[in-house]
Amino acid sequence: MTEANEHKYKGTKGPAARQGLGRLRRANSKTPGRVSGWERRHEDVDFVDQHGDSARTGHGGDTLLARFNRLVQGERLAEVQGEYGEICGSNGAIVDVRAANGEEIPCHVRQVLKKRIKGVKNPLCVGDQVRFVRTAMGGTITSIEPRRNQLERADSHNRALIHVFAANLDCLVIVSALAEPDFKAGLIDRYLLIAAGNGIPAAVVLNKCDLADPAPACNLYRGIGIPTFAVSARSGNGDLAQLREHLRGRTCVLAGQSGVGKSSLLNALYPDIAARVGAVAQAGFGRHTTSSARSYALSDGVRLIDTPGVRECSITGLGALDVALLYPDLSRYQASCRFTNCSHTHEPGCAVLAALAEGRIAASRYGSYLSIITEDLAESPPS
Repeated sequence: MTEANEHKYKGTKGPAARQGLGRLRRANSKTPGRVSGWERRHEDVDFVDQHGDSARTGHGGDTLLARFNRLVQGERLAEVQGEYGEICGSNGAIVDVRAANGEEIPCHVRQVLKKRIKGVKNPLCVGDQVRFVRTAMGGTITSIEPRRNQLERADSHNRALIHVFAANLDCLVIVSALAEPDFKAGLIDRYLLIAAGNGIPAAVVLNKCDLADPAPACNLYRGIGIPTFAVSARSGNGDLAQLREHLRGRTCVLAGQSGVGKSSLLNALYPDIAARVGAVAQAGFGRHTTSSARSYALSDGVRLIDTPGVRECSITGLGALDVALLYPDLSRYQASCRFTNCSHTHEPGCAVLAALAEGRIAASRYGSYLSIITEDLAESPPS
């Protein structure tokens, strides 16, 4: 190895070495680094137009969120009047807004807002804070508040589009069945990665615990610091009371594969929600089987967002090193790897591979990491 390469790959030893996504991106020659000064200049239209693509490559999630907030701040006018509300659902071209008194108003969205948000399948989503004025036909959204965060994934039919399905969240609740359908650890890990990448706390709910032993999965996710609850939504057994307490006062989104029982879990946690869903469906603004995201305001201060079931959850806007850093069970060994830009697939002196061989990293977790970087990110390691 030449002196230049030695300098490139070897870093300072110790716990402070190799910290931060930006440092690791710059060390990885295959992944373009983020444009410097983005946070300070994300309000500069010329800067965004000139550097938007490279910034998206280096730091996709934050860039998309910054672009959205820059847009809505530009659209907000001091003289705009109207009530404050929160988007709680949609019905085709109509967006349902929950007013401060709990009333749900069907509203139209100004076309200019839809046209100016590029690269996003849906410009507004459940959880967005808005202002609206009432009309004879319902209401019109006049302005949108900036988002604290957003939950997103690549569109399953067009990966150039980002599908944002919830915003302003306090918790992502990942629901998985232990059986019927089969338990899919890889899907849970993808959702955990998306939550970590967007700074959203996550929890795992293992449903149908009467059909399979939940202990192995509970031990795995609790071992990496993820609150995990084993329940049976059908029988009411398991950690339902603990889960209800965990959700108290939070805005949460339920996510998971079709058929795992997300809607049944809602009914088990809050029995009165079933009547509410039925009443909304009869009015034409809801669905018995969830086909679009829907927010429910509950008596204990909880906002629960039920999302459509998905068969895949593609990762976008990250590099292999980003993924490794956002996996807590892998990132704890990152600083001990021989190479700063280690992909944890084949390199000599890889501390992650050593931990995997010694059983300190679960094989399922490493397998999902490998699947993400080789399939979602298309980075094939040498054989």
